[in-house]
Amino acid sequence: MTKTFLTIRPVLPVAVLICLLVSTGSSLFGADGLNFQQSRIETAVAPDAKTVTVPYFFKNDTDRTLTIKRYDSACSCLSAKVRGGKLSYEPGEQGEIKVVFDLGNFSGLVEKTVMIWTTEDEDNKPSSILSVVINIPVLFEVNPKTTFWDQNGVNGSKVIKLKVNSAEPIRIVEHSATNQNFSYQLQTIKEGFEYALLVEPKDISTPAFGMIKIATDSATPRYRRQMAFVCVRRQDAVPAVKP
Repeated sequence: MTKTFLTIRPVLPVAVLICLLVSTGSSLFGADGLNFQQSRIETAVAPDAKTVTVPYFFKNDTDRTLTIKRYDSACSCLSAKVRGGKLSYEPGEQGEIKVVFDLGNFSGLVEKTVMIWTTEDEDNKPSSILSVVINIPVLFEVNPKTTFWDQNGVNGSKVIKLKVNSAEPIRIVEHSATNQNFSYQLQTIKEGFEYALLVEPKDISTPAFGMIKIATDSATPRYRRQMAFVCVRRQDAVPAVKP
């Protein structure tokens, strides 16, 4: 059977989605709509995977015809395919939606959602929300991803650990900083497997942000470009210390 490709159009920001979840509770999920066998699916992929397709099976358990009006995501990395391009389902009828995730340069645990509206749903209340959780191996780990100093706080060097989680070495071939306010040194602990960045701001009297860009010789494109973020936080953005 031919499968029709339908593109997901981003319509709701993540913040709005979270607000809907909090304010409406479980009624947001399958509220007398299509009944999905699983609304949240986790899967793992190979380090060099480019896309992953996740099937979601559903059934119309109501006593009336339900028609899918639209389905959308806040991430352009997701698209969807409805089996046969069929949008209307009689009582008791079953169907399938396949969510296609373009993995790009994602790594680690990544979760995205697809919202589904039937013709009976209000615009701000999709009757079904499907979550796809992808575990992409982190072969080159930057820890922490963002390192902070507080404006007018205590200055000093901080360590960013770079670790290769693979039996095969991944070597750093180039590195550079985008903001000269942050001086750094790259230390090799074990060539191809473990490194460290020692970073220190020259001035913490004003807020600043920068990146340390790292290029590797990884055979997998996703791990060839890495970044460590460094930031002098604005004073009023520093969390207050409770007495």
